[in-house]
Amino acid sequence: MRTYYQYKLAPTKQQVIELERWLSMLRSQYNYLLADRFNWYEENRCSINACH
Repeated sequence: MRTYYQYKLAPTKQQVIELERWLSMLRSQYNYLLADRFNWYEENRCSINACH
């Protein structure tokens, strides 16, 4: 029998600020790297038979 537990966080105001700061940095990095991948794809797009 599997038992699952669910915990609810109750961060302090300072912890909420820190968590939001971290999430903002991670979101910015993710978006930057995603844009980088799209740019690379646009620059290197070629037909399937022509790529090496």
